[in-house]
Amino acid sequence: MRARRSAHIPRSPGALLETGTGRHVRALRTDGELDADRLAAAVRTVAAAPPFAGFAPDLRRHDAGALGPGDPAASCVALLRAERDRPADHDAGAPIRFHWVPLAARRHVLGLVAPRDALDARSLYAALGAVLQAYFGRFRAAAYRDPTELAGFDPVGTPAAEAARRRWWTREFPRYAPPVRGPRTGPRRVGTARLRIGARRWAALTGGSGPLGTNGPLAVVALLAWCLRAQGRPGSSGFACDFDLRDHHELGQVLGPLTDRLAFRVDIDGLRSPAFSDVMRRTQTGFLDAVVHYLPYPRLLDHGLRTGALHPPHTAALWDVTVHFCRNPPRSARTRNERAPAGGLSIELFREAELLGAAGQFGAVPTDGVLLDVHVGELDDDMVLVLDYVRPDLAEAAVAQLLDRLRQLIDQVGTDPAAPLPDLSQR
Repeated sequence: MRARRSAHIPRSPGALLETGTGRHVRALRTDGELDADRLAAAVRTVAAAPPFAGFAPDLRRHDAGALGPGDPAASCVALLRAERDRPADHDAGAPIRFHWVPLAARRHVLGLVAPRDALDARSLYAALGAVLQAYFGRFRAAAYRDPTELAGFDPVGTPAAEAARRRWWTREFPRYAPPVRGPRTGPRRVGTARLRIGARRWAALTGGSGPLGTNGPLAVVALLAWCLRAQGRPGSSGFACDFDLRDHHELGQVLGPLTDRLAFRVDIDGLRSPAFSDVMRRTQTGFLDAVVHYLPYPRLLDHGLRTGALHPPHTAALWDVTVHFCRNPPRSARTRNERAPAGGLSIELFREAELLGAAGQFGAVPTDGVLLDVHVGELDDDMVLVLDYVRPDLAEAAVAQLLDRLRQLIDQVGTDPAAPLPDLSQR
């Protein structure tokens, strides 16, 4: 998959990447008295700050009466997804835009729609927070690093370092299990399935130890690795996940497409009746190995093609399951039900999980070999896994079976995390 450049973030080739295409959306919900004109002024303040170049200078207001009958929140989700899916030239010259939707007299939604190659998920959250900071008179542009400072940043470093990492990947590629499916031809569509995980169950999944400590998305990868082994995968499966360059390279608070795709291998071969923590440690080990030998995704693909390990057009076939997430995302639990909300407004995420998923988005089916995209998002106090899968390569019955096995594992880990994981191939 080719990463496109952001017009407002100069950078060296292969650096500061966002591997997604199209646009995405995130939103906040506020409860309390909200002044629309003051909110619009806050948007103008943020859009005028240099770190926010490329943002539309106005707030697009939507009529609550246009939401239609039924649940206003569900109608708002549909509205924001429609804004996300509009043609690319809909907002020519202003691709990053805030949207304001009043749900009730004292309940409002502030959404942000942006191209993935301009802002990653973490930047969406930061920009939404910046508008609310400006609304309360607390916005400081200096708190955000100027993206032009990173013009010469290269996450790999010296040519010698890159050569060493390419040698490591030359040895690593053969250890990935080869694709088990035949050529992907004929009409293909994207389907979406969802699995809601209760707050207590999620806490049990993310409360384990290991070299990375608590990490929800990698816990999802560990669950998937064990489930997929029961569905015919060998003991060394390839995955990919989002890799935030800010944290691993100490870039600080900066907006942009600073998320890359990281391919890594989960080797659970030889595990017999392991506890979930055993599979989790194997998952974290594979992830950390790939971090240490990180190559920006286009360079990784280039090396794989040059060595013959990867083959066009299905260049991601060795890691055809991808888990998407925002590292350290905001959580509504931090502000929900607070006794004295800041400025009289209670603020939380707005139906994050329902804004995720790409079924039908842009009318395109992945061609790089990824068959399963898993998004992790919040819904009320719970978490939701949103699975976009390519049909007919993954049949609905196979996805339903995968969801059932995930539920079994999640229930067991939530009940007794030290118990051996079940042999799902026998069920």
